[in-house]
This record gives sequence, C-alpha cells and structure tokens, in this order.
Amino acid sequence: MNKHVAPRSSRSGTYRKVPTRLRRKKFLATTSPQELGLNSYRAYWLWMIGIAILAVSLFVEALPILQQQQAAFAPWYTVFLAAILVISALLVVFGIMHSAQPWILLTLAAVVGLGVLTMPLAWKGGVLLQYPWISGFIIVSLISIALAWSPWAALVYQLCIELAYGLIMAQLIPVDSRSESLGTVMFLRICYGLVSILVVVISKRAVENLDQDYTEALSQELALTRSRSETADQERMDRLIHDNVMAALLDASRAEGPLAKRTRELASRALEVLDDENDRSSGKTTTMVHVLMDELMESLSPWRSRVRFSNLRSHIRPVGEPRVFVPTFVAQGLTQAITEAVSNSARHSGTEVTYVSMDGSQCPPTPINPEGFYLRFTIRDEGRGFALHDVDTQRLGVRVSIVENIETVGGDVELRSSPGRGTAVILTWPKDALS
Repeated sequence: MNKHVAPRSSRSGTYRKVPTRLRRKKFLATTSPQELGLNSYRAYWLWMIGIAILAVSLFVEALPILQQQQAAFAPWYTVFLAAILVISALLVVFGIMHSAQPWILLTLAAVVGLGVLTMPLAWKGGVLLQYPWISGFIIVSLISIALAWSPWAALVYQLCIELAYGLIMAQLIPVDSRSESLGTVMFLRICYGLVSILVVVISKRAVENLDQDYTEALSQELALTRSRSETADQERMDRLIHDNVMAALLDASRAEGPLAKRTRELASRALEVLDDENDRSSGKTTTMVHVLMDELMESLSPWRSRVRFSNLRSHIRPVGEPRVFVPTFVAQGLTQAITEAVSNSARHSGTEVTYVSMDGSQCPPTPINPEGFYLRFTIRDEGRGFALHDVDTQRLGVRVSIVENIETVGGDVELRSSPGRGTAVILTWPKDALS
C-alpha cells in the first residue's frame, strides 16, 4: 500500500505546462508537439504548406519574366529559382508529414536574400522591360522569417533587403520607362510585406491563446480528476482505519474491569463522532443563525482589536416564531469567506479598523433555502484598495478563499474597490435572493 501511495503524493502538485512558443535556442532543430502547443503545432505545418503554395504560384509567374531576362543575367542566376522550387517541395512534403521544420523557412529567406544581393554579379547589361523576377519572392521570405523566427527579425530583414534592392536597381540595373517607377514598386511591396507580417503575428497570437486556454482547461480537469481520486482513496483509507480501530475497541470492551468500561465509552463516543461527520458531509445537519454569529465572532478573535462588528437585524423572523437555521456546510463556507476577507483587510488595507456587518430578512423560498430568508455580510475598510482587474491574476485569496467558497455553498460575492478608496466585500446567501 505504501509503495502505491507515495508516488502519487510526490506528483500531487506538479503538472507540466506546455509552452506555446518555439524554443528560440532550438529554432534550427525539428520541432514537435512538446515544443509547440497542440494548436500551434497544427497551424505551423499548415502555414508551411500555405507558404509553399504561394512560392510555387510566384515561381509560375516568374517563368515568363525569366525568359525575357535570360540575356540580361548570367545562366548561373537561375540556380536561385531552382532552389526556391526545391525548398517549396520540401515545405509541402514536411507539411503533409505533419513535421514542423523552421530551418526550411529560414533557408527560403536566405536564398531570396542571396538572390537579391548577387544581382550585380549576375548582371550582364541592357534594359529590362520589367523588374527582376526575384523581387516577387521578398514577401514570401518576410512571411517565412515572421513565422519561423519573430516579426522583429522580419522587419529588420525587410529594411535591409529593400535598401539593398533599391540601391542595386537605382544605380546598376535600368528598367524600361514605361514600367512603374521604382519608388512605387518598392512602396507597394513594403506595404504588402507589413500587412503579411501583421497577419502572421495576429494568427500566431490567436493560436497561442487557443493553446493557453486548452492547457489551462486540461490542467483544471486533471486537478479535478486527481482530487476526486485522492478523495476516494482517502475515504477508503479512513474507513479501513475506522473499521480496524473499532474492532480493536470492541474486542477490548468484552473484558471485565474499569479499563473495559472506559474502552466502551471511547467506542460509543467514536461512533457518535462518526455519525455526526456523516450527517455534516451529507448536508443533514443545520446551524442556527445566532449560533453562526457566535462561530463567526470566534473565528474573528485573532483580529478582535481591529474588527467592528454590527448586527443590523437582530431578528430575521418576528419574536416568538422559530429561529431560522442554515445547513452546516453553508455556515462553514460563510465563516471561512468572512475570515479570509478580514484577513485580507488586515494584511493589505493599511488601516487599523475593519467593519463587519450582518443583516438579513425574508425572501422567496428556494430548494437550497426552503425557510425563505437571506443573509448578507459586508466586510469594509477605508484603506488603499486595489484594482478589480487584478483579482484574477494577483488576488488569489479573494478568488479562491472568498469567491469559490461562497459560490460553492450557493451564495454570491460582490467586490467594490479602487486604488485609494478602500474595499468592500459583500457576501449574500442564497444567490439572487435580492433580485
């Protein structure tokens, strides 16, 4: 039994969180779902296939331009076009295999960049009827870098390659005057490039958000499953211990003498405690409201010097009628939430006084509240306050110990706070009693 339980407890608080971004130190290595989020991994090889299709369409468009410009460039310059075609084929193959390969995209950008920089070496003279075929692939290279590396690297690449292209075309290679001006062509290509980078960034961010939501939902589900499993194991262990202890007590009580009498008393008390806990866990036990007030005051005793407690309605029902009561688990949840709210005020408000008030009245009965009344507690201070949008990220005590406790027992929490204007936490049970 010990060998089985120990490994579970060692892993009880650790769940691996899958990162949604490429590991920058491994951007030249083969990636996998362990290095990308699930949705990012799927989108990555789809992007690879899309870039390959775009490159092939530009390749087909470049063929007639290449035929016109054969006499103007050296024959070895066509190697760049063939390399682009081979890289496009690799992108399609690895995309179909569902294998994300960032190095292929970076190789495509490097080939296009070399094609632009080596134009002066391949130039043989003459006047071109239109701009060189390599210029159309610059946008493809920008998309590749933005996807495989980062948008900032793509912007730097665009700045350098456009500057080099503009200098080469303006100083070395003449184009027929009937074509569009160099400034117009470069301006349109820069605009298309920026839009393409923006589309890649937005798409990556959307997919990464999907991965984040997926991993958080998966972690919560695993935590719930683990909690249920461990609770069931603990219950089985408790029953086993109880059965063995009770058997030992009953065996000892069969003997004669004062020790046996004491053993029978302990066994009877243990049975009573067990029955009380069973009733408490099943929701059968109840707590009078005035007893709830006493329990609340006792739980707030560590902050007795700072708490100012007031009961605005001493009687929810008229005098002479039976007193109202709440299920014990509701009383426990309310007490825990109020105690946490006072504790937060003591730690974070910066003031020396916290006001706690309780009121209640009659309301329509509900299945959770068949007696037809509500309770409302207000925990207020005049301290430094906080921004409400910080509740989900920083105020774990508010989100877990207060909100979840109250919602679990069927109540509602209202937070009123802003920096420098104090904080008010209003707890209402049952939920929607005042609506």
